[in-house]
Amino acid sequence: MEKFDVLIIGGGVSGLSCAITLGSAESKMDIVENKKILVLDSGESHLNKAELYNVAGVKEGTKGKDLLVSMNQKANLYKIVETKKDTVTKVNNEDNEYLIETQSGEKYKAEIVVFATGMQTIEIEGIGSQIIKHIRAPRPGMIMIENDNGIIEDGKYVTGCAAGASSMFSSAAGYGAQTATDILSLWAGKYTVIHDVDTK
Repeated sequence: MEKFDVLIIGGGVSGLSCAITLGSAESKMDIVENKKILVLDSGESHLNKAELYNVAGVKEGTKGKDLLVSMNQKANLYKIVETKKDTVTKVNNEDNEYLIETQSGEKYKAEIVVFATGMQTIEIEGIGSQIIKHIRAPRPGMIMIENDNGIIEDGKYVTGCAAGASSMFSSAAGYGAQTATDILSLWAGKYTVIHDVDTK
């Protein structure tokens, strides 16, 4: 059974943003070089149905599905990041790590699990927190995972719309990057932010 340092459930905006931010640290932090990050995506991101007009740095009219493809490709440029299509069904605590089971029958172990499941349907056994009414949803029936500043319990994070972000690309992406920053800081033992610096 393959083991990962971080397993991200959901390959939408926040999940991929989290993976990209973690991946970008591989050449900047020695402790990240040998980490393994897996993103498991069910393919249900709402971005697949979107057309974007209000995202800084993104051309107006960009199709959400095209942006997801681009983000997925970027995440996979980092050697420590891998993305797969599958649907997570269960997360179990097992000897200070997590056992993740999927619809296809695959099983993985992870030290850290990040729930990036969106705000419409969250059907995973073993989340470890309550599913509650979304605090920033413009439509009725939207849900989120109850959390304390993005943390469910030690080793379990929730990000993006599932954590309470509004359903806008920039909000969800920012949450994903924040979650990655919190994980990097945990590994470093102090608060750490990965900056891109002009080297010219």
